[in-house]
Amino acid sequence: MKSTIRPGLILTALATVALLGGLGLAKGGLYMNWYEGDVLHLLEIVVRIAEGQRPHIDFMTPIGVLAVWPIAVFVQAGLGLGMAILAAQIAVALVLVPGVLRAAHSRFEGGMAHLFIVLMLVLPLALVHGGTDANISLSMHYNRWAWAFSLVALTLAFLPPRGVARPGLDGALIGALFAVVVLIKVTYVVALAPAVIAALLMRGAGRDLLIAVAAGIVTLVIATLFLGLGFWPAYVADLLTTAHSEVRGYPGLPLNEMITAPLLLGAHLLALFAVMLLRQGRQKSAGLGLLILFPAFVYITFQNFGNDPQWVLWLGLVLFAVRPEAGVRNGWGWDVRAALGMVAVGMLVAGSASFFNLAYSPLRHASLDTTGYAQMFPRATRHNDIFFPTEAVHGVRLTLGGQSRFDVFATVSDPADPDDVRKPTVLSGETIEACGVQAGMVAWFDQTARTLEAEGYADGAQIMVADLLSNLPLFSDRLSFVTGGAPWRYDGLPGIETADYVLVPICAVIPRVRQMIVQQLQDRGVPLREVFRNDMFILLENGAQMPALASIR
Repeated sequence: MKSTIRPGLILTALATVALLGGLGLAKGGLYMNWYEGDVLHLLEIVVRIAEGQRPHIDFMTPIGVLAVWPIAVFVQAGLGLGMAILAAQIAVALVLVPGVLRAAHSRFEGGMAHLFIVLMLVLPLALVHGGTDANISLSMHYNRWAWAFSLVALTLAFLPPRGVARPGLDGALIGALFAVVVLIKVTYVVALAPAVIAALLMRGAGRDLLIAVAAGIVTLVIATLFLGLGFWPAYVADLLTTAHSEVRGYPGLPLNEMITAPLLLGAHLLALFAVMLLRQGRQKSAGLGLLILFPAFVYITFQNFGNDPQWVLWLGLVLFAVRPEAGVRNGWGWDVRAALGMVAVGMLVAGSASFFNLAYSPLRHASLDTTGYAQMFPRATRHNDIFFPTEAVHGVRLTLGGQSRFDVFATVSDPADPDDVRKPTVLSGETIEACGVQAGMVAWFDQTARTLEAEGYADGAQIMVADLLSNLPLFSDRLSFVTGGAPWRYDGLPGIETADYVLVPICAVIPRVRQMIVQQLQDRGVPLREVFRNDMFILLENGAQMPALASIR
């Protein structure tokens, strides 16, 4: 077999990037209508990095630097946030193309190779995280990116080459791809590494494994030259903080419910059935490899919000590639090749809904009626290319403890339950009833920033918000990000040493988080003095602020 990439595969890859990337860019901006809180979280990280801050060192986040750095590069180059995000997605897809082409050319035949290319490149270019809701959002984009790089590496590790083996190339690609995933979302590598090692050893590709390990180490060493040695312990500390977070125990269904969830159970059973058929069809290495791989897929799905199993379609393609020759029968008399083919079709069907939602999202974006949208940052001149529905930008919808329900249900919830939305926040003896911002976070933060400016509290001040999000500088160039703060609060009081003020919202994004932060402030004896209040928030001056630490920023 010729080692050169088939021209048709190259054309498919470039056409996919051009089509989906071009559709994304067609509007001249980014229009989203879902998960505004997640988007604000992402944008704060992007702006911090674009300003020169270092993730994990200058601010707390469990998200890897390569999940955001490609966007920050385009912001530094002068693009607005909306176009920078779209350009970054195209850049990530182009970086992935060589590995995708190698895997498609050397592991698949005919139409399956083209389908593999499309599947892998849809993941970085989509404009929704997955699922079946027809919306537009960059929420959790890093999960899509991590799936794409991981699945290409898995393909090279799990499937033997169809022609002359090239262990140097395949090993280098596997190592480099997984090194990138370490810097996007390390959970994927931790879960998948045992299966990759087992798959390579079982098919006699020890040389590939050694080269992959070496390539991964070299890639991470090069990254360390830019990030610094202090990056790694800080990264690990942020990951451990998140793992023990009271706020985010798991982002979706509990594990036992996720395994048996109606939308996932069929795919799980098919995967296990495939293991059995592979073993019966004399594909014992592939069967054992899949048996080791399956729990890793389940775990990654479990810890990703939405529990969207992007591995299902990939496994369907892989099963077509590992089928035995016709005529191999199991103890029931079944032709194993035909039986595995039916299982593979079942996997493709099971994963098709999420895939089509991903694939159609750039087209939805390009054809969107934008009359009901407004700038996400109303006063921005440079970042005026990112939009949300008008009601989210200019309106707020609140949920008040028991007042939004019939009084007859007011005693149903248990006030002692830490998850109860009605649990009040007690600030210096004053009770602030539970009130949540159900929609309109953009309007809430924008109006808060305007008020702080008007009242004279925005001249470079670092203000820690006692809530899940603390992104006021996105809405005012007169405010500064809290040094050591957290774009998404997982645990503790990150940034309290350098914050000039603590802002306690009357209605919080997550009332329970507000309650926990205020309680921790009081437990630690942080000296706070009220300096301003209105119907939206209470502003407290931080007497424990340490000016000496402010120079870190």
